[in-house]
Amino acid sequence: MSKTLERTESRLSYRVPALEKGLEVLELLSGISQPLSLTDIAERLGRTKQELFRVMACLNEQGYLIRDANQGYRMSTKLFELGAKHASTEALIARATPHMESLTNELNESCHLNLVVRNKMLVIARVDCDADVSLAVRIGASFKLHERNSGHVALAFHTADQRQKYWEQSDQPAGQIKKWESEFSSIRQSGFRTMESTLIVGVQDTATPILGADGRLLAVLCVSHILRVGEADESARISSAMLECSQAISSEFGPTMISQLDAPAHGVKST
Repeated sequence: MSKTLERTESRLSYRVPALEKGLEVLELLSGISQPLSLTDIAERLGRTKQELFRVMACLNEQGYLIRDANQGYRMSTKLFELGAKHASTEALIARATPHMESLTNELNESCHLNLVVRNKMLVIARVDCDADVSLAVRIGASFKLHERNSGHVALAFHTADQRQKYWEQSDQPAGQIKKWESEFSSIRQSGFRTMESTLIVGVQDTATPILGADGRLLAVLCVSHILRVGEADESARISSAMLECSQAISSEFGPTMISQLDAPAHGVKST
């Protein structure tokens, strides 16, 4: 018997069908914001309701899924909470939080920290400000990289191979991908980007990367600024403060990889 066949048979002998079904359910619901019924989940996974009934009940009882009054299922934050306990994520949050608090005090704006998880941005930490009106993003919220400014900043600091694999799975038009790719070099040069929110009118999103000593992307720092009546353009002040903050966080993990640039002169601001 060949070694390849032996390895294949070994993998098959250790299969756990119920666990595989549970993982399929979690992966499906992780990318969907609206609750799905058992029937919908079974159809999307190509399985029967009978196959999934006990799996869904178990995931619900263990707190991984939430079932609403209409018998719809959605993800809870339990997986996120477990991931946040991982040593590297916990260390990142612990080292970043004091700097994020300083940034919030300086700008009087809430800020949040995003992590790339399975080709999505995941909000892992937030520091709120004392302003009467501010914008705060929910911890545990997730979205595809190409959908938001912070995801574009993350993609800009991915390798070309990583981006190529992402685009292959994104189903985005080639022309749109080419346009985005043309913007990434400017983002890498400036170390941040400011643009109008793709979700909320009157909000500007600024994002900047947190890099490790080897230049690898660790996270993305974000501030969503509400444009107030009679207010002067605050984008330069916000981006400058965020660059200092992101470099301070990066320096916790080694020499910073982004040169300090003058934000107004070199920043990327998209409209």
